[in-house]
Amino acid sequence: MTDPNLLAGRYRLLERRDQAGTSWRSRDELLQRDVTITGISLPPPGPHRDRLLGRIRAAADFRHPNVITLHDVVSFPDRVWLILESVEGRSVLRTVRAEGPLTAERAAEVGLHVLDAQTAAHGRGVHLLAGPESVLLTPDDRVVVTDFAIFDTTDELRDLGTVLFTAVEGQAPGTGPHTGSRPAGGIAPASGDAGGAGPAAGDTGATDSGATGSGPLAPLLEGLLATGPAHRPDATTARTVLQGLTSRPARSRPRHLLPVAAALALLAVGGTAFWLWPRPATQPRSAAPAPLPTFFAKAPDPCSLISGEHAGRLYLAPSPSRKKTACAWHAADPTAPDSLRNTLEITVVREPKAALAHATYLRLRSRDAKDTRIVSAPADVPGLGDEAYVYQLSNGHSSVNSVVVLRAGNVVTALQYHRFTVPDAGGRGYAGALQAARWAVDSLRGRK
Repeated sequence: MTDPNLLAGRYRLLERRDQAGTSWRSRDELLQRDVTITGISLPPPGPHRDRLLGRIRAAADFRHPNVITLHDVVSFPDRVWLILESVEGRSVLRTVRAEGPLTAERAAEVGLHVLDAQTAAHGRGVHLLAGPESVLLTPDDRVVVTDFAIFDTTDELRDLGTVLFTAVEGQAPGTGPHTGSRPAGGIAPASGDAGGAGPAAGDTGATDSGATGSGPLAPLLEGLLATGPAHRPDATTARTVLQGLTSRPARSRPRHLLPVAAALALLAVGGTAFWLWPRPATQPRSAAPAPLPTFFAKAPDPCSLISGEHAGRLYLAPSPSRKKTACAWHAADPTAPDSLRNTLEITVVREPKAALAHATYLRLRSRDAKDTRIVSAPADVPGLGDEAYVYQLSNGHSSVNSVVVLRAGNVVTALQYHRFTVPDAGGRGYAGALQAARWAVDSLRGRK
């Protein structure tokens, strides 16, 4: 009599890993080793079936230390059973739920292993589904991707960003590709972490599609999680950033003192949508802000308009370099690739009278509107000083400058936020320039 729990006379089905019965904890009785068996329904004969079987064959031929091994395939007319390596460990998602977020250094190490797996697989025509549920951290420090993209390809760099975000923030981003249950197009995770690995109801992580987290990985996450693939850094840039973090000496710091990521809120100005960092929702309501002076007896120091903390939120070094009437903040990490370096320059001009400052403001606006490098024309920004406008310039191939010019009494201030990204993905450059301008205006309040 045929044993119903013995597949192909060799693989004993021991325990279901999912309610549908498509994934089983099993035992290879010939080789005496644990395996995971996953069933995949076959489409009718034709191109779709041929494509699926081709991807299974490619996965079976692929070997990598950071990717689960496909040992064998058992075929039936309407279904194939994949015999997969059994890997014991916890997914990134379960790890951060149990232990809290990983340090940036540890997350970078995990990210490098995932990127190694993606790069090697891509070179062999194999696509992986590397989400926070399907990247396992094992007791012996292996990092293993347990899911192949059998039915559909996937956006691998965005997957990497989702894993990194989950690792450092303790939850998956709301728009990440694997924040719910097992993603369509893949196979079930082949480990003891498979059951119930998805987030609980209501636990979808950040809900804002612009959320990029905090800390040294934030600039990279901003790019990896950008909506459009054309706006993302390439794999080489991602690798450079991750390697730079893993080579830094670990710094001990209490977890409760880690910086909290400011939420990103959508704001429209001049018909252009862009992202801003609002004040935390838990901040108590303060008194009405001090009024802006109508006259400044001397020109405000441009280096005093942005604090070190604010510079850090724009991915800038806290200490600026001084020029004659200007001050410049450079990238927080000077070794980062150009695509992840930002700079900010603030120039302050004081006129003897407010009327002369108004004339200077109008002259600058007229000049800026005629700039041949302009990407978006000057648009008014209500409520920013006495008058203000914002616009963008580009050199056409590698960078975008977002510029805000504002007047407060007899002082005209110009802020230029420079980002090495074209186009300005998600309006991040606009957001940074306008946020810096608001901080500058707040700094001017109460001065004489």
